[in-house]
Amino acid sequence: MFKKLMSYIGLGGPEYDAKILIRDAKAMVEMIHGQHGAASLRKIAAETRSRIDEVHERGLNDIQFYGRGIESLTEVNRAARTRRDNIAWSGVTLAIIYIKAEMMGDMGTQAKKTVEGFMQQWSHATE
Repeated sequence: MFKKLMSYIGLGGPEYDAKILIRDAKAMVEMIHGQHGAASLRKIAAETRSRIDEVHERGLNDIQFYGRGIESLTEVNRAARTRRDNIAWSGVTLAIIYIKAEMMGDMGTQAKKTVEGFMQQWSHATE
């Protein structure tokens, strides 16, 4: 009920969730660029790609099965944050954003493009 009420005032629903993902993707990429050097950026891009591929593989490339992947990535993210492993934390966070954007379909396209752009910019790390 609360979620429905929030959507009436423009603070909920899929459109709002898409805006949040876009904002988070951009903010995360900007933060990563500001805090890490080239070597770390390559590692983060590789971590992101690896985690996305892992969810795709486990979810049989079917969006309806990606929810469990998000849960698994959230646990990995929490562990990385506890260890203060900023490279793993950043990569997993971008992967979570990407998978959530995929689950949103067309509304998540911009967030996906932001994460893909980051990975492409540093793709030489995964070659």
